[in-house]
Amino acid sequence: MEHLSDDDIVREILSRLKAKDRANHDLIVVTKKLEALNSRLLESEKLKSNFLSNIRNEVNNPLTSVLTLCDILLTNGGTEDAETVKSIVSSIHKEAFYLSFQMRNIFAAAELEAGEALFGASSVDVGSLIRSTMDSFQHRALEKGISVSFVPDDKLKQTPVFSTDPEKFQIIVMNLLANAIEYSHEGGAVEIRAWRDNAALGVSVADQGIGIDEADREIIFERFKQLDSGSSKRHGGHGLGLSITKAALELIGGRITVGGKAGGGSVFTVSVPEAAPGAGAFSDNGNDFFFKDGGHSERF
Repeated sequence: MEHLSDDDIVREILSRLKAKDRANHDLIVVTKKLEALNSRLLESEKLKSNFLSNIRNEVNNPLTSVLTLCDILLTNGGTEDAETVKSIVSSIHKEAFYLSFQMRNIFAAAELEAGEALFGASSVDVGSLIRSTMDSFQHRALEKGISVSFVPDDKLKQTPVFSTDPEKFQIIVMNLLANAIEYSHEGGAVEIRAWRDNAALGVSVADQGIGIDEADREIIFERFKQLDSGSSKRHGGHGLGLSITKAALELIGGRITVGGKAGGGSVFTVSVPEAAPGAGAFSDNGNDFFFKDGGHSERF
């Protein structure tokens, strides 16, 4: 057996103690990482649970309203006067539109999450698309007495056609406008501005609503996150709109910034780079496409 000197024994003991300390340190680090991961998983489960609860209400409520209103028309056999029928049909349209908008967001989120969303460029009439979107939300704006205006700059008026993905661009505008109306005070105003800046398109949506604290301007783009939540929740929605907006912008190469101040309204500004149009496709409202071939157009 090899004879060890006292110094050799001390060095060996110190070496083993250091190894033990490193192992303990590594164990502490791993434990903290596991605790942090577990905390994030619990938070994620909580957010998903809240999302499922919200989405159940966001889908069930308008669907129940539509079924109830249709039942009124069917039960009474069309005996209502014209104004009553018009009012019921208007309510059905409002609820059906809201349901369609929510489902469109859910499907868009699912596509983006799965990596199945593709970028398809075509020529878009920016003014027509924005005005069409404004018309879609006019009933909600009227309910709250909110005026919605659109101000294009001179360059955009002269050259209104821009190349980007019309479906992604429209869902961006829809979500920004829906948020502006939802979080505006009654009797307020929402202003949409659009401009051309070299090879990019800029769009801003400004409201006179509750505003957003600077500390919360990153949180609002996280999935399922809503600053207004829990038992005190006063606004509709499911916490997907802004996360979809940001993801769709990233897909088409754009970016978004948030301005304004708490209590003084918000301004969401997006910048979208122009893309090479695909196959001569043209869209005037995000849904209808024309394919130009030899001077003729077909509408799909």
